[in-house]
Amino acid sequence: MTINRREFLLGSAVVAGLAAAPVRRAWSTEDSADVIVIGAGLSGLNAALLLEEAGLSVLVLEGRDRVGGKILTFSNVPGLPEAGGQSIGSGYGRLIDAAARSGVPLEDVLPRQLKHPDVTLVLDGRPVTKGEWPGSPRNPFPAPLRETMPWMYTPIAMAKANPLKAIEDWIKPESARFDVSMYEFLKAQGATDAMIDLAYDTNVSYGTSAHDISALMMAYVEAFTRAQRSLKPALYKAKGGNQRIPEGMARRLEGGVRLQQVVTGIRSDDAGVDVLTAAGQRYRGKAAICAMPFSTLRHVRFDPLLTGAQARAVKTLPHQMITQIAVRSKRPFWEQDGFAPTMWTDSEIGRVFAIYGGATDDEVSSLLVSAYGLKAAYLDRLGREAASRYVVAELERMRPAAKGALGVVAYHSWTLDPFSAGDWGYFAPGTVSQFMPAMFQPHRRVHFCGEQTAVSARGMEGAMESGERAALEVAMALG
Repeated sequence: MTINRREFLLGSAVVAGLAAAPVRRAWSTEDSADVIVIGAGLSGLNAALLLEEAGLSVLVLEGRDRVGGKILTFSNVPGLPEAGGQSIGSGYGRLIDAAARSGVPLEDVLPRQLKHPDVTLVLDGRPVTKGEWPGSPRNPFPAPLRETMPWMYTPIAMAKANPLKAIEDWIKPESARFDVSMYEFLKAQGATDAMIDLAYDTNVSYGTSAHDISALMMAYVEAFTRAQRSLKPALYKAKGGNQRIPEGMARRLEGGVRLQQVVTGIRSDDAGVDVLTAAGQRYRGKAAICAMPFSTLRHVRFDPLLTGAQARAVKTLPHQMITQIAVRSKRPFWEQDGFAPTMWTDSEIGRVFAIYGGATDDEVSSLLVSAYGLKAAYLDRLGREAASRYVVAELERMRPAAKGALGVVAYHSWTLDPFSAGDWGYFAPGTVSQFMPAMFQPHRRVHFCGEQTAVSARGMEGAMESGERAALEVAMALG
């Protein structure tokens, strides 16, 4: 496995800085510690481990009955589809190192995926072949782009016109002029409304449409993705599922993790921080690190109150609506109708991913239905049972060969999950320049991390980066 040199050097520098930071003697009472970390996702766990390595006592509180935060493996589903935290690139140096330190082996699944690159386009309930697509009346692209599949257009347009010279440039003041909507950005590239509607709005990855997502954030996402592609081609998955990584990290903590501790208040004074829970428990620390997503942090009472851009970010930063549904098929219907099992659809079920996790590279173990944005909201309004029936009915409508073969075996709505209220954070137009980096500045003795506060990485690696930053802030502040 290759760890990006820049990531390795940055990680080494942080650990060295933590080791050099002066450390005070740990507190000894049961409900006190040098640092209280709120949230046992990757960011909180990484911060806690780094602080313990520096000699500080750490107490980690988690509201759920499990660790991992937004990483969730459907562990009882064949092929172990990931409901959250799917991709580990070769440049995810911090995460790869954490897996190795935690005794969690990683497997490169890219070769298996590259054997099955085909995606079936489904519009108006029927598959459209690549040969049919250039002449399809649903194709909105001009002549030079007629063969472009809908999911390809936006990444191509952003890569062609990305204004960022370096990943971190997205939060610099001079980049504020690019903090416009993706709609405005794509229109400036010559896209028509019909092109934007199909290529972005039909299956969003961020926001609910091109109107409510910042093009500056999307430039950051593209720059990070491009940097990953320049490294060793690899795509790792933890043996047993990616959820095994945070579980392994939690086992390494000397202070452990206290589960089902729902934090409702954070009070800081000149001497330290009190963290209050719904059960009436009070935890006292010299400092606190808050690794909760802003979508749930906005319901925690701060004393003194957050102010300015930081308060606005915590109260308003949106988090992606995502609903993930795992489906099993009794027979390989794709072999009968001749279309790839992975699908990109204009249906309310969104995208369907074939999970190749069987004994052979060609065995489809299960299907993962991924609905984002308003499509996720639609399924959530139906309720789990009705949504499951709807998903099966839609798959049978689009692929009649599947009739009678399908069953839903796992379901998770990140929007309805009370401990996440959505998945990753995203920025509406104009808010990157308003919120970053003010949104993660320390508030007296309270520090903030979480993937929404990362500045040079995305996804799981972004969560690790943010925990690293917060740990260094705390170690230096307590010195």
